Amino acid sequence: MNLNSNFYLIEKPKSWTSQDLCTKFKKTYKFKKVGHSGTLDPNAEGLMLVATNSFTKLFDYIGNTNKTYYVKALLGYTSETLDVDSDYKKIENIKAEEYKEDIEAFLNNLVGESMQTPPIYSAIKVNGKRLYKYARQNVEVDIPNRKITVYNTNLISLDNETVEFDITVSKGTYIRSIVSDMGEYLNTKAIVGELIRTAVGDLKSTNINKITNLDNLNPSDKVSPLSWSEVLDLPSVVLDSSKENYIRNGQLLENRYFKTSNKHLIIIDNQLKAVYEPFNEKYFKPDKVIV
Repeated sequence: MNLNSNFYLIEKPKSWTSQDLCTKFKKTYKFKKVGHSGTLDPNAEGLMLVATNSFTKLFDYIGNTNKTYYVKALLGYTSETLDVDSDYKKIENIKAEEYKEDIEAFLNNLVGESMQTPPIYSAIKVNGKRLYKYARQNVEVDIPNRKITVYNTNLISLDNETVEFDITVSKGTYIRSIVSDMGEYLNTKAIVGELIRTAVGDLKSTNINKITNLDNLNPSDKVSPLSWSEVLDLPSVVLDSSKENYIRNGQLLENRYFKTSNKHLIIIDNQLKAVYEPFNEKYFKPDKVIV
């Protein structure tokens, strides 16, 4: 297949790293470059938004970067990684149904902005070094808190020690930390038993172009890209093909082409060619050229 710069929605298999997914997709279809919009833990599965070739320049323009997850939490369990991806053990018997009111209160209280401490087993860099490397070397490190937003939560079920819920959060939120905090709220420990990303922004698992069965994907399999309009929520300017070299060379465009003072997508022959932004009172300038 001859594939160019595009966005793709791919279902990451459990146990794969996010980089595994990008490497597989890149090698299968011989892309020059493949990137993703948000890491998924190896123990997690579900949706990843991937960009290829020049479209990897466009992640900064994605308006809705929120993520939605289905979570299965295990109460009364502990592990170093806060999930079942490392050795985990049961420390006490917990009947989740007996804590229903407290669990509902915890989930309801999550909604809004707060500060979160990421888990030590994460890829965040502190002093130029990833946190999980400190953890593996048993080196103590101060982990900086990060502002997160929880948009909504929905308790699905309680069964023995398991709590199942849906949650929509801002980019960079760690569900393992939320589940660990749930355990503390209930005066016990808790880890993630199962984690599935069910939506990336407005892209849901029901999307007809979702790519599945990644481990068996081969070059003869046809995969469909997403439309750029599904991913980028910016106004657009449609130009005729005579302007392509003009755009390719990064020339200024007169303000009359643009509807507002926002960044605009430049479309030629139904292809996304550039992102332009205001330069001065008369002109817009290229912010990213992807032709």
